[in-house]
Amino acid sequence: MIAGNAADAHAGPLTGGHEGFIDALAMHIGQAGRALWDVLVATPQIPSAFADVWDVMTADVPEAGTLLAHAVVIGVAVLFVPTLVRRLAGGAEIHADDDGRARLKKAVRRLVVDAAGLIVMVAITALLARLFLRGDTPVHGLAVAIVGAAVRWRLAMLLPLTLLRPQEPQLRLVAVGEDRVRAVLVGAGATLAILLVFYTLMPVFVRAGIARPPAQALGVIVGTLAATAAGMTLARFFAHAAEAPRAVVIAAGAIVVLVWVAWIYGIVALDFDLYHAAAFSALLALVVATLDRFLAYAIACCHPQEAPETTEAEEPSAELALVADAEAADAAVPDPGSPYLLQILITARRIVIAVAITALATFFVRLWVVEILALVSQELWYAWREALLTAVGILVVGYILFELLRGWARLKFAPRTHGSADDHDAAGLPRPAGRLASVLPLLEGFVGALIVATAILVALSHLGVNIGPILAGAGIFGLAFSFGSQALVRDIVSGIFYLADDAFRVGEYIQAGSHKGMVERISVRSLRIRHQNGQFHTIPYGQLGAVTNFSRDWATVKFNLRLARDADVEQARKIAKKIGQDLLTHEEYGKDFIGPVKMQGVADVQENALVCRFKFTVKPGRQALIQREAVKRLFKGFTDAGIRFASNAVVVQGGDGRSDTSAAAAADLSRHLAEERAQAQG
Repeated sequence: MIAGNAADAHAGPLTGGHEGFIDALAMHIGQAGRALWDVLVATPQIPSAFADVWDVMTADVPEAGTLLAHAVVIGVAVLFVPTLVRRLAGGAEIHADDDGRARLKKAVRRLVVDAAGLIVMVAITALLARLFLRGDTPVHGLAVAIVGAAVRWRLAMLLPLTLLRPQEPQLRLVAVGEDRVRAVLVGAGATLAILLVFYTLMPVFVRAGIARPPAQALGVIVGTLAATAAGMTLARFFAHAAEAPRAVVIAAGAIVVLVWVAWIYGIVALDFDLYHAAAFSALLALVVATLDRFLAYAIACCHPQEAPETTEAEEPSAELALVADAEAADAAVPDPGSPYLLQILITARRIVIAVAITALATFFVRLWVVEILALVSQELWYAWREALLTAVGILVVGYILFELLRGWARLKFAPRTHGSADDHDAAGLPRPAGRLASVLPLLEGFVGALIVATAILVALSHLGVNIGPILAGAGIFGLAFSFGSQALVRDIVSGIFYLADDAFRVGEYIQAGSHKGMVERISVRSLRIRHQNGQFHTIPYGQLGAVTNFSRDWATVKFNLRLARDADVEQARKIAKKIGQDLLTHEEYGKDFIGPVKMQGVADVQENALVCRFKFTVKPGRQALIQREAVKRLFKGFTDAGIRFASNAVVVQGGDGRSDTSAAAAADLSRHLAEERAQAQG
């Protein structure tokens, strides 16, 4: 931008001093204020300064007007190249009947087409500038700068256009209505145009010899106008963006203010290092926000079950984008056709956010601690910079390794909760998880702690810290802690042996003492089970005792049916055998059977019934449901065959040997018993 060395008065308004912190800060603010005032008083000289430099630039170039007109035409024309490329490519329209994966493919295709359009635009611009704008005069430089400003503006608009997608709600990555998209894009376009035109054209006037104070004054005005436009655009955007986090709103406003302050300081002090760092941070934040929203959109496409119901007044793409959250989709793997893609997207989103936060935090630490507040001198910062960046890099790499390991483990071993029907029982509950899937949270925590601890120790060693005493102290503390917490150590050690014995897994139904239920979570020191009635039990491993597992390998169910004394047992056995064969071929229950339903015979002969025993063997999990189905079929089969079930009616034997079950006989018996009780009481 404005070249040259800073004046002595402007040399260091933000450099550190030897006074107290408050006095030094006040002095720096005063110096910056005086320097800014010196620049602003030159504002009335702006028109005359530009008129003088224009006369100098066009003195020996009679065709200056025509050349600049060609530059404007080329600059406007190349802006339409990306739109033309997109229309020629086509195929990105999303229809109402498209599924999640089809939406994602079209969104990626559209992003690739947009990037290709920008590449074609840059290539065409370079060709046209070489053909029509060649020359070594300042006017030729101004013409090239005009075209360059147009190209830069179109490149910068890629991010807001990708986020908002005007007239394409199905591809929009943020929840902003169509009526506000245009207004936000106009504000963003105006902000970028103001900055980029000044940033691109001003160096040409500086090289031509424009007076420095008027140029600086114009820069302050331009920066203030751009910051105002950006603030108004953000206010309008967040006022109509659904569920915008307050922290995001504050951070966006802070970035605008920071860039504006850095711009003003750069203009006044003619030192743009701070501005370049601030602008890079703002660009990084916007790129990360766009990438995060796109990954969220992709997660929502792969995980549509999490999407809420939409209404006619809502934007379908906005609902699809905002519902995708890494934490919400973290515990489930949906459609069997896309679990790998979903987990990769979740992991990529976490890594991108972590890297971006680290980069921004590093910049802000340097900005405030070193540049603005001067808590650390430049010499000390440069001495420690390599070690600090190495330490931060090690921590980030450690976190990335942990996320990659966790994503791989969940893809490989985690149970599905939104998969095929085979992954659930008839009640909709997930089937028991595998052994590795049950202990996966423990392994993730252990490996994550190991990676993070190792990264921290390596980072400290790069900072010059002796980690030997830290390791020794950690060992002594761990030993003392183990002696002082014997119950906790007993629980942890007992849990290790329970897991080594594979006594239970997540999703299995167990009984431990008086507690029974389905295992919901296995932690470091306790087991959490839920009873079928809803009670939730947390049992430390040290108090678990003997464990009965009802969900392992196979389950044999035995039940009795009471038939009438005159029932044909052989006929009942044949009916039970036929029903058992029918259940073996049943579409839903057949795959669960290990042994068919069959009648074992008469288990007991009672006064008015034959107690017949039945049994079957199935895979654990749905034995109660299969038993109900078997009893229902046995009842229907016996009833259709004329086999009666036992009755609990009172049978009275008459003197002639005939049985009478009439109401009169029952009444006589009741009356006789009442008379005996009355005599006993008398």
